[in-house]
Amino acid sequence: VHMMLIFLTNMDNPSYAFQFVRSATIPMIIGNTLSVGSAAFIASVLGKDNRVHKKDTEKIAQTFQRWLLLCIVGAYIITSIFTFILQDGIVKREVQYTISQTIDDLTMNIRDSSDSLLLEKTAKITEIYERNPNTSLYALASMQNVKEVNVVDKNGIIIKSTVPGYIGFDMKSGDQSSQFMILTAGNSKYVQPYGPITINGLWRKYAGLALNDGGFLQVGYDAQQFQRDINRQIVSKIKFHHIGKTGFIAVFDRDFEQVKAGDKDYQVLSDWLDLGNMVEKTIYTGKFDGVSYLFEYGTVEGYYIICAIPQTEAILMREASFYVTSFMQVLIFGALFTIIYFLIKKVIINNLKKINHSLSMIADGNLNVTVEVRGNQEFSSLSDDINSTVSTLKRYISEAAARIDKELEYAKQIQHSALPTPFTTPAEQCGFNIHATMNAAKEVGGDFYDYYMLNENTVAFLVADVSGKGIPAAMFMMTAKTVLKDLAESGIPVNEILIKANERLCENNEAGMFVTAWMGIMDIPSGRLTFANAGHNPPLILRDGKFEYLKSPAGLVLAGMDGIRYRINELTMQPGDRLFLYTDGVTEATNLEPQLYGEERLLNFLNKHKDLESHKMLSELKEDIDQFVGMAPQFDDITMLMFDYKKEDDSKLKSNKVFPADEKSLNDVLGYMEGLLEESECPMKLIMALTVAIEEVFVNVASYAYKDKAGDVTVNYVFDKNTRVAQIQLIDSGVQFDPLQKADPDITLSADERKIGGLGIFITKKTMDDISYKYEDGKNILTMTKKL
Repeated sequence: VHMMLIFLTNMDNPSYAFQFVRSATIPMIIGNTLSVGSAAFIASVLGKDNRVHKKDTEKIAQTFQRWLLLCIVGAYIITSIFTFILQDGIVKREVQYTISQTIDDLTMNIRDSSDSLLLEKTAKITEIYERNPNTSLYALASMQNVKEVNVVDKNGIIIKSTVPGYIGFDMKSGDQSSQFMILTAGNSKYVQPYGPITINGLWRKYAGLALNDGGFLQVGYDAQQFQRDINRQIVSKIKFHHIGKTGFIAVFDRDFEQVKAGDKDYQVLSDWLDLGNMVEKTIYTGKFDGVSYLFEYGTVEGYYIICAIPQTEAILMREASFYVTSFMQVLIFGALFTIIYFLIKKVIINNLKKINHSLSMIADGNLNVTVEVRGNQEFSSLSDDINSTVSTLKRYISEAAARIDKELEYAKQIQHSALPTPFTTPAEQCGFNIHATMNAAKEVGGDFYDYYMLNENTVAFLVADVSGKGIPAAMFMMTAKTVLKDLAESGIPVNEILIKANERLCENNEAGMFVTAWMGIMDIPSGRLTFANAGHNPPLILRDGKFEYLKSPAGLVLAGMDGIRYRINELTMQPGDRLFLYTDGVTEATNLEPQLYGEERLLNFLNKHKDLESHKMLSELKEDIDQFVGMAPQFDDITMLMFDYKKEDDSKLKSNKVFPADEKSLNDVLGYMEGLLEESECPMKLIMALTVAIEEVFVNVASYAYKDKAGDVTVNYVFDKNTRVAQIQLIDSGVQFDPLQKADPDITLSADERKIGGLGIFITKKTMDDISYKYEDGKNILTMTKKL
């Protein structure tokens, strides 16, 4: 603080203040350190700080004290070094700029004065010569006190000269002399710096002025004349320049003789300054009269100009700034150390230890811990907040667990609802049977199966397994299932389905998930099955009374890589053949030993129970897997699908035909139905009653279903020869209308008293054993049943 006040109260004389501070700082630091240190030691011995602290508390405080002190000292050293380097660089740049600017100014002034003087003499000689070209050049040279006068023609040849040996010299032949050729090209004057000439290497300074005839007149100094004139110019210019307060400027000719501009003799500098080998515009250091200087030199007209400034003067601001900054840093860092150390030690460390102990127990899962640190208001508030947070956390955990369980149950229901339901209509059940199950390892899974009719004679079915388990796998499973079904319903071959599905699933697959899948498409009447495999387990097929693995080349998984091609395979199934599809959750089910359920165990089980119905077989297979696994948790999703290819049922007569929804088609419809009923050995009396009922329904559809637009009516007929029950369906895509909602007419009234309409459907109800209506997939479906 004392040293800072010295600087602040002596701003008008910083040099004096700096000298005082530099001499007094070190003794004052030593004295203050000893006195304050002694006082602190005595106070610690006599005061209360000598009581014994707990070892762990004391160790924490001391450790913090040491590291804080190291950080403070390190920060002080780093900032001090940075400040010193920064100030040193600034001072050097300022000194170099000042010296260089002085040299540049002197050089320019001296050169301009020398050029002006020589041009003035050249102009006078040229004026006289232009008036009288016969004037003696010797007389003109003597008149202006110059050594040489040359007259050059427009071709650059010297035609007259005070030096007879120069006559006839071609000015274009030398680098130095050719510079004057600009006077023949339109320039009016040119002055050349002092230097060696082309002809004989003598040193000259030339000036030239253009003549009216296209040539020019050249005037030159010799060394003595140039030195005499230039010295006067140098002396006059030096008087107007100075470097700092105590710096100096010295000029030496090319023989390193000083050009004096006052009483100061700097000749001794030439004895230890190697000017010939030094670099211009570069700062050097050296001593003169016992004083260290920073100096730099430049050249002009063959002269050396040296500018120097004492180092003490140059670095005064650097030293002063460094001292001021250092004092401020000591005060700031000392205050920071004291404040931080005592705050941390006395107020925070002990309480934090207590809180951290409680928090560590909470972090270990003990949410029944209560934090009770009440040393001051802040820690009391912190303890209350922690206790409140733990209480809230316990409530949130309980609520989140319940919510997650509920949401996972919803997700499970959604996922299962996305799986297909068993086929129910007679047309769908014809020729095959499918039964499938899926048991997720978690609440939801990545396995899935699917099957659907592509048309009345073609069924598609598949089993797939998404990488991973849980919610991510379930979401990817839904996407894959939708993509595969959309592609299958487009009617493309099964391998093309997998190729296009792979392309779609690869798009934006940042999670890097993939799907294995086995998919088949079967033509039901012929039993022709085409299938493709995308990295999935081989299925098992039952034929000739024995299950065996259906081996075929498997392609890469779906979503694994763009551009993958899949091979289409084909086989023809015979009535009674069965196809079993599954995911690796079956064969890789693991018990506690651990052992895998395995492909061999699966093959043996299927062959042992090959005659069981599909649902019964899959149920018992799952029980066998559970019994094998025992207490081990289910590792993966387990999905199974059994496809049974059955013979056509000869006990049923089936037929369907499409007719235009037009009353003109009525006779065709009735003829079609009479033929089927006769083939079903229906009594003629009943045939007449049934055709009347069918006529009523068909006319109603033809008249009102499509209004003024064209449409079709599909007539389905199924007759069970064993039960002798006939089922007749009329299906149209017209306006939704349920005829069964129409109230029955009161037939006890006369025809005039009854309301119009409803009699036809009433007759149909009375004729048939059962009649039902449903609207499904945009179609009106009226089903009538009658035992013949």
